[in-house]
Amino acid sequence: MSSLYAIVDTARDARLYGLVMRSPQRVCLFAGELQSPLERAAPYLVCSTPYDALFDAWRNHGWGQSWGIWCRSALDLKQLRRHFRQFLQAVLPDGKVVLFRYYDPRVWRTYLPACNPDELAGWFAGVDEYGVEMPGGRGTLIYRLQNGALAVAQA
Repeated sequence: MSSLYAIVDTARDARLYGLVMRSPQRVCLFAGELQSPLERAAPYLVCSTPYDALFDAWRNHGWGQSWGIWCRSALDLKQLRRHFRQFLQAVLPDGKVVLFRYYDPRVWRTYLPACNPDELAGWFAGVDEYGVEMPGGRGTLIYRLQNGALAVAQA
């Protein structure tokens, strides 16, 4: 059975770190012991329900504010963290390694449709679907992998 997870970019809003910390199932995507202010501005993976404070705040105050992305997965929190950590770095054409903020909906909406089939297979390994706000929060885009190709629907 799939669970609902969010990758929350706590750098986007000062309220997010507190909401994430109140979630019983959460883990930072960055490795090691983080110090403030990085701890309060890092991406966190949170197992969520439609009735928790984070979900409620996102729906009522954060939609359209690029707080992060959602996914459904049967993986547990530890497995899903391992999955998402592999995507945190990108190599630029000049060879420089940078943080890849794929969990920003503005990045996600551009990046994922540009992926080739092998890259898509990597993103969807263990993940059933992703949910991302549309520009301005005017709806939700649902991304699924169907027959090796990306399928996008509006919800």
